[in-house]
Amino acid sequence: MRPLPRGFTLIEQLAAITLVGTASAATLPALVDLHAQAADTTLASLAAAAGSAMVLNQAGCMVTQQQPVPDKCQPVRDCQDVGALLHGDIPAGYAVPAKPLPAEGARCQLQRLHDGAAVAFQGIATVR
Repeated sequence: MRPLPRGFTLIEQLAAITLVGTASAATLPALVDLHAQAADTTLASLAAAAGSAMVLNQAGCMVTQQQPVPDKCQPVRDCQDVGALLHGDIPAGYAVPAKPLPAEGARCQLQRLHDGAAVAFQGIATVR
């Protein structure tokens, strides 16, 4: 006599598929929330990089007595000038609105274009 083939019954297979589907449906909102958090973190990180670029440029200008020197001291008179300080400019999908910078500096905005979210960073004017 041959042994009967062993395997899962239809009921067992349906139960497994139902459990996997339920687990997937429960984790989907968490994954959507992670995407929103990642977008907000990217915006904050880019604004921090822009602020750091402004400060590093100011330090380079102090060393060169406000004389423009490539890769050390770039003229900054407007918030939009931060793009020239960042390696590779401001990424696509983000913008810095034009705003003249007074000698004492001012708050600049980095905006995400698709939803208008914005984060401020400190703009510092150099090379008058």
